Amino acid sequence: MKSTFLTRLPITLFGIPAVIFLLSEGGMIFSGFITIVIFLCLIEFYDLKASSGSRPNKFFGIIMALITCFMYIQFPNSNAVILLSSFTIIIILSLLFEMFSGHQNPLDNVNITLSGVLYVAGLLGAMIALRNWDSFNGSRFTMAMIFSVWVCDSCAYTFGMLFGKKKLIERISPKKTIVGFIAGIIGSFLSFYIMDSVGFIQIELSLSQLLILTFIVGICGQLGDFVESMFKRDAEVKDSGKILLGHGGVLDRFDSLIFTSPLVFIFVSFL
Repeated sequence: MKSTFLTRLPITLFGIPAVIFLLSEGGMIFSGFITIVIFLCLIEFYDLKASSGSRPNKFFGIIMALITCFMYIQFPNSNAVILLSSFTIIIILSLLFEMFSGHQNPLDNVNITLSGVLYVAGLLGAMIALRNWDSFNGSRFTMAMIFSVWVCDSCAYTFGMLFGKKKLIERISPKKTIVGFIAGIIGSFLSFYIMDSVGFIQIELSLSQLLILTFIVGICGQLGDFVESMFKRDAEVKDSGKILLGHGGVLDRFDSLIFTSPLVFIFVSFL
């Protein structure tokens, strides 16, 4: 336990201030950071599937992910025709490549390539558009979302470890408990309630809106964690990677945000 804590400490001490700085700056520096995160997450996702015997096309997958990030960076001025044309060409090229490659299970390979783009770039990339929305509307939803995810994860881990006995979905994540899941939801609500009360979000929210955000982060965010655990379980690995030392892979750290980012972006689009 002590060695794990010491291994994780440098990433924590550097990572949290760095993320807060990038969130505060916004613009291309934040967009570039998320694009790099998406690139690393996508590579880890493909490696997970490769360990199960599949052969996703990393090259075409990364190109499509970059196109997706560009679309979000351009929000709200994205040119749909150019983007759809780019995707169409890349998808056709990837299908032709698979046809001539002679790989086994070509349909499975193509599906995983496209699924990785949708799961990682399509969902997590929405955080770029959300941060752009904040810039245009003088709000801090992106920062509030990430803070709430941190609180949710901390409450779920702490209370689950101290008081959790009954497992939630043991076959997928044997350490997650019902008590921890509920504690995460409560922590998410309290974090949003406090941030709204002190004016941190900079847009006054009603109780129903706070409950919607709590549902997105407290429930959907934790389910996003379970989904990534499902992928790791299928690949028979503990972590998606080792780049973050004791924290595992990049995908391990951003799994909750993969679900919450697009849902919060949809939510603010209706404000």
